[in-house]
Amino acid sequence: MATFFKPPRFLIRDRAVPRPQSTAPVEVTCYRCAKPSHHSPFAETATCPHCAGRLCIGDVHITAGHWGTSIQTTGSVTIEENAQVTTNLIICSGDLHIAGKVHAMCICGQNATITNTADVQGGIRTAHLDLHQGATIRGCLIETQSHALGIIDVEAAMRSAPGKGQAAQIELKPLTAPISSNQDIAARIYPGKEGPRQAQLRVVS
Repeated sequence: MATFFKPPRFLIRDRAVPRPQSTAPVEVTCYRCAKPSHHSPFAETATCPHCAGRLCIGDVHITAGHWGTSIQTTGSVTIEENAQVTTNLIICSGDLHIAGKVHAMCICGQNATITNTADVQGGIRTAHLDLHQGATIRGCLIETQSHALGIIDVEAAMRSAPGKGQAAQIELKPLTAPISSNQDIAARIYPGKEGPRQAQLRVVS
């Protein structure tokens, strides 16, 4: 004989994910074409009306580890101090905050913050960069005031090795002036061939 169990209301409430209070559409920026669009506040995925690309909506918070699959979101990505991330591509329309160990090509549409506990290998291309003194940069390319969001082929970048492929292919030019801690710059930072170096600078642009 079939039985039906109706859980108490407190169990339903505890298991439920907090829902947005407003039902008004929210604006997100596509990480494929960099164009804005409006979607339901309850949506976790959507299709961009401009490029027809699939979008993942919402912030990503990594506290332990992530390997293999690329990280894509119209929101922000936060990688905590004890987290280790190894993937081909991290691309976000919002902010990127790295406090842990990351081996990936990172494309950020807004502000990228690399804290003093971060260990980064691969590359970072971001509209604005805040690189804290003491961060470890291991043979990677950092480009600030970058407009990579919207011009790269996300699918091709996903298949490339971390720090390589189309997402990492930009015109390479040597620095023509020293980096100043109190100057807004568009800089590319190239570690030497001797191996990892400690970044003793702060870049805000």
